[in-house]
Amino acid sequence: MIFDSDSHMSPYRNHDKAIDAASLNRLFEEAGVDRALTWLMPQGVKDVSESNKYIYESAKTYKRFMPFGWANPKEGLDKAIADVKRCLLDYAFPGVKLNGAQNGYLIDSPEAMTVCEEIAKLGGIIAFHIGVDFPDNTHPNRAANVAKAFPETTVLMVHMGGCGDPDVGREVIELAKVHKNMVLVGSSIDISRVKLAIDELGAERVLFASDSPFHSFDDSLKDYTEMLSAYDDDVKNAVMYKNAIRVFGL
Repeated sequence: MIFDSDSHMSPYRNHDKAIDAASLNRLFEEAGVDRALTWLMPQGVKDVSESNKYIYESAKTYKRFMPFGWANPKEGLDKAIADVKRCLLDYAFPGVKLNGAQNGYLIDSPEAMTVCEEIAKLGGIIAFHIGVDFPDNTHPNRAANVAKAFPETTVLMVHMGGCGDPDVGREVIELAKVHKNMVLVGSSIDISRVKLAIDELGAERVLFASDSPFHSFDDSLKDYTEMLSAYDDDVKNAVMYKNAIRVFGL
C-alpha cells in the first residue's frame, strides 16, 4: 500500500500548479496511491472555510482522500476557532493544519497557541508547515513550544524543516527526540534527512509524503523506494502506509 501524507487540492486557479479533486484523484489512481491526506492549497486564499468545505465534499466523492482541515489566525481568532470546530466536529477531520509560512504569522504566537489549544481540547491532530522558506515564522523551535504545551496531542512536522537549502532537518530530528508527540512528514526535503530520521527516531515516527502537486509524486516515490531498499519490509511498510493508518486512526 501507499499512503501519501501531504497533498493539496483547490477549487480555484490560485496557483500555476492548482489541481482540483477529480484531477488529483486521477493522478493518484494512475500512480497507485491507496490513500492520501489532502488539505487546501493556500496561495491567495482569503477564506479557508470555503476550501475546507470543498475538501470535505470531495472526500465524500473520492474515497482515496483523507481530508484534513486548515485554520488561519490572520483571518481573525474567532473565525479560526470556528473553523477548527467545524473541521473537527462537523466534518470529522482528524486534525487541522496551521501554515505560518503562506499565511504570515509566528506559529507559536498567542493567537496561534489559542487555536492549537482548541485543536488539542477537541482531540485533533495539529499539523505545521515547518520549512526554511519562512524560517522565523515556522522554525522548529516554535513547533516545539506547541508540542511541549500539548504533550498528549500529535504534532505533524510537515516538510521536516525543508522547503529550501540548507534545511533544518537535523534540528527537527533533535527536537523530536525530546518531544515524543512529534511525527515527521517527509515531503519537500532531501531524502537523506528522511533516512536520518528513520535511523535516529525509529521508522514509526516518519510518514511518506510527496507534497503533490507542488512536487512530483513520481520523483518522491522513486526517492523513497531507493532509500528504503536498505531496510526490511517492516520498516518499508511502516513508513509507506502503516504509520499513517495508526496516526490518523484509520
